Amino acid sequence: MTNEHGDDFQGALKANFSSNVWYGADNTALYNHLSISLIKTTRYPEPNAESLQTLIANMQNLQSTQISIGNGSIDIIYRIAQAYQGKKSIIVSPTFSEYSKACTINQHTIKLCYRENLSIEIDKFQPDLVWLCNPNNPDGTCFDRKELQAIFYTYPQVTFIVDQSFIDFTLQETLPVTSICEFPNLILIYSLTKRFSIPGLRIGYVIASESVILQLNHYKIPWSVNTLAIEAGKFILNKQVDSFDLKEWLTETIRFQSEIDKIGCFKTKPSQTPFFLVELTNGKAADLKTFLLEEGILIRNATNFENNGMEIIRLNTLSREQNNLLINTLKAWNCNLSH
Repeated sequence: MTNEHGDDFQGALKANFSSNVWYGADNTALYNHLSISLIKTTRYPEPNAESLQTLIANMQNLQSTQISIGNGSIDIIYRIAQAYQGKKSIIVSPTFSEYSKACTINQHTIKLCYRENLSIEIDKFQPDLVWLCNPNNPDGTCFDRKELQAIFYTYPQVTFIVDQSFIDFTLQETLPVTSICEFPNLILIYSLTKRFSIPGLRIGYVIASESVILQLNHYKIPWSVNTLAIEAGKFILNKQVDSFDLKEWLTETIRFQSEIDKIGCFKTKPSQTPFFLVELTNGKAADLKTFLLEEGILIRNATNFENNGMEIIRLNTLSREQNNLLINTLKAWNCNLSH
């Protein structure tokens, strides 16, 4: 049984377009560090990942009491929903399905709304919480920072949860961590795995006011962040140089989208990140995924997102060679549909 997220195939692949991570990470030094750190797994990890928490606090000029480390950002999402159990939540959609799942499990009353209607829906629904992803998963769009700040200011009675797990993947202005000092009604979520291509290690963190962090930590499971994740987090944050080049990646994304649009039965959607949605104007996303998997290529079937019944896939830009492989295979799919 597969899940509803990217990277849901565990076999060998020629190219994995399904997972929103930096494709070019060279983690050789990290792997060497973790192999040396294996001996530390003979003892329990730090109960609350204190050393990583302190390092992030020092790097961000925050107090450690304003930060909590999680077993991936997903752990934090579910903890927030639990801490505010039974509240009213607006979720800005289409977006990551786990916000809705976490809220449902914790008996929230949920209202989905499109980003352009957010203020209207807040006035009508009177929520306790608003959940939004910025940059947004799955479509890679971003809120304007000043627009968000105006909303926070206008609705001080509402707690805003802003998931910035993909903050490294856009050139748009996003919210600085110091925003929590200006807006006590703000909770910021981050991931340490996207940028460094280590999603299997599960490292995320949340930044908020001390009172909110205290509330979230009440639901934190001891030792929830394992020793190797803590070691990896500290190692990558202390790393001085790597190969990450966002401008080059975004430039290739533009070329990649243009070539896909030329095929005929695909229409790419605007994005401010290297990942983006593609609408199928012919055929089914599930059939396309099966066809590509037979060629050793994995994509994300995104039809489970709120998309008005459209057949949608999500792609993450990879190397030019891998992108060209997909373009040529999509052309073959289109030819098959035409005959």
